[in-house]
Amino acid sequence: MEELTLAQDGTLKLNNTVVADILSTLSTRLVLEKDVTLRSFFSMFSAYPEVLRLNPFLQGASDDAATCTASGCITEEFSHLELYRQLEMTGAPGTPEMNIHTLVRGINNTGRHELRFFRLNNLLDMPFSLGQMRHVIFGDRTSELYCNTTFSLFEVIEGIAWELSFQGGTHTCSLRR
Repeated sequence: MEELTLAQDGTLKLNNTVVADILSTLSTRLVLEKDVTLRSFFSMFSAYPEVLRLNPFLQGASDDAATCTASGCITEEFSHLELYRQLEMTGAPGTPEMNIHTLVRGINNTGRHELRFFRLNNLLDMPFSLGQMRHVIFGDRTSELYCNTTFSLFEVIEGIAWELSFQGGTHTCSLRR
């Protein structure tokens, strides 16, 4: 299976060759080099501006990222950011339903935390990783199963865009699934 590699500077490489046409690589499995941060993705968006058309929230987020300082955009609240999948089976008794969510969360020693109350100027330079799939059955979060998984470039871009679309929320408006 081919792998697309994202470098810290936002460069994409396929078989050690810099990618010229990002659209042809959207379904390719993405791996991250060491020291990739959320800023690395925004550097990729700058290098491949056509990707911004994939989601209506990406252009605004890119504009916001461009106004941030060139370094030091971190928070002490998290050790790193992680994109992961969550597979939830719901609907019992009755008709079972399976839903897969791709989420980005801030990780610390107490678990995973939403990013909606953090601005990009506190997230851009946080280390970024691709996590596992978390399997939750019928809402029972006490017996979760974690599995290795892969992510395509499109899934990662969409996961980041989805999470950033909630930026600017207030603590009084906390939507839950």
